[in-house]
Amino acid sequence: MIREAAINETLNELEGLIRAKANYSVINAKRTVLMLRCIANGGNTWSKVAKCVEDFEGITVSLTSLSNVIRTLKRLGVIRDYEFLDTMYREAAIRLGIPNYSRLF
Repeated sequence: MIREAAINETLNELEGLIRAKANYSVINAKRTVLMLRCIANGGNTWSKVAKCVEDFEGITVSLTSLSNVIRTLKRLGVIRDYEFLDTMYREAAIRLGIPNYSRLF
């Protein structure tokens, strides 16, 4: 019960980050979710994470865009060396839904 509460609290934290990113760039917000999920599912190198995101989106993604997301996640203490610093982040990342921002346009 305590573990589940901790995961939910961490999920709320990540969702807040995604909402804040969406205020500036919905594409960046979506890619943040994708990168978190890719890392949670074993993407432990730059090339694996980039391929995972590109496979999901079906397009070639700007390396600068992906680098900015990784840098932010590192700066916030969520990941280091493509691994989560806390298992709660990994569990929460697995539960993140892919946002559907098409309704905003």
